[in-house]
Amino acid sequence: MATRLLLEGGDLARLMAQVRDELGPGARIISAERVRSGGVAGFFARERFELTVDVPEPPAARPRARRAPMAPAAGIEALLDAADASDALPDGSTAEVGPGPTGPTVSTGDPSFAAILDQMRSMAGTPEPADIEIPAPAPEDPLRVALRTLGVPDRLLGGEPLTLPSVLARVPAAPVAPRGAGQVIAVVGTQEDVDAVALLLAERLRLERSAVVATGARAGRSTGLARAAGAHELSTWRERATLAPHPGIVAIAVGPDPADRADAAALLRAARADQVWAVVDARTKTVDAATWMAQVGGEGGVDAVAVRGLFDTAQPGTVLDLGVPVAWVDGVPATTVAWAAALGQALGPAGEAPRGARGIAG
Repeated sequence: MATRLLLEGGDLARLMAQVRDELGPGARIISAERVRSGGVAGFFARERFELTVDVPEPPAARPRARRAPMAPAAGIEALLDAADASDALPDGSTAEVGPGPTGPTVSTGDPSFAAILDQMRSMAGTPEPADIEIPAPAPEDPLRVALRTLGVPDRLLGGEPLTLPSVLARVPAAPVAPRGAGQVIAVVGTQEDVDAVALLLAERLRLERSAVVATGARAGRSTGLARAAGAHELSTWRERATLAPHPGIVAIAVGPDPADRADAAALLRAARADQVWAVVDARTKTVDAATWMAQVGGEGGVDAVAVRGLFDTAQPGTVLDLGVPVAWVDGVPATTVAWAAALGQALGPAGEAPRGARGIAG
């Protein structure tokens, strides 16, 4: 009875030579298979070869009947058919089989071995899909690349051909500031910014300074605004503001610590504002600014953003990725003209982003 072996390797020619040199001329190759694994979409797959070989046992004492001499193997197809021939023998022996229904096997001592080996080498050298030439992608629109470098979100950069007006047309519009009697706008921001923005908003709404109240950390100390010491006093002010013939504004100063943000959120709840504005520095990382707004805004969130420092950053487009509409940029309404000026300045006269500008959104 023969012993059946499975040999594996990455070089088919070497496997064939190993069968002949190590297993002797009596060894018979039953089948040869190419196995591919891994890769992506047919590319970069790893390949190996498997040979099924029958190695005969030493001859027994009693003579064994021999059949007709084997016809020369026809090629790779003969190897595949040979596996059926071995399984077809009732006693499981691997004596040579002549032409017939069971097909031929290939012996390493057979004259056709060299021809089969050449075919194996040819098969092993078949070009892989990775060798197929893939056309290079078309170059990307320079304006799209430049605007992306300035931090403009990809959702605003669709469409062909891309133009700056088409990008600006996709910028979300901020809600209109409430102007009705008894309505309240809350402005939250750092101690350095919130009073100035609240006073400027009052000026644009043509309100007296008395319509503005300051609260929170160090609120109103540098501007002389009326102060509400805490949530209770702010709630009382809100009741009076409801009866006023004009809108009111509350400036909530937020300190640098996490506890200050929680205090600001409590004050914002007491203000019961009709609209909430957050003052954001354009030079702050987008992820940090968004986190700050979520902590201060609480469950009600923030309705609009007043941006400062937009013209002082190389990436003005990052504030468009805050998830909240921008109402003001450096004290002026965030109109299409204002955005065209900010992005146009960052692009430069050649319409390209300055070298070294890097995204800060995280």
